[in-house]
Amino acid sequence: MFYLPTDDSVETIDREQLTGLEFVHDDVLAQDPDQQKRRRADAERAVLLTNTNHTKTTIFFRTADGHTKRVRAMVLTAHANYLTLKGDINLPLRAVLGLES
Repeated sequence: MFYLPTDDSVETIDREQLTGLEFVHDDVLAQDPDQQKRRRADAERAVLLTNTNHTKTTIFFRTADGHTKRVRAMVLTAHANYLTLKGDINLPLRAVLGLES
């Protein structure tokens, strides 16, 4: 289970709203290689769950203005640099703090 280490409230948005957001340029997990590996494994697991069970995943991410948000969506593919969500919407992996299935 993913634990978000913040006391701030986290806004939940619809996946369609992702197209209008700007994301951080540097990896939000740059200081923690273990968390980067976990994020990659969780992304691959989310793709597997979407393809086998049509399960949505909760994705926590950070925008360019520093806000943390979450979106519930089906993760269709996990590329090296981004996730493709249902509706052909891409989310940069560098902005993802964690995933929760």
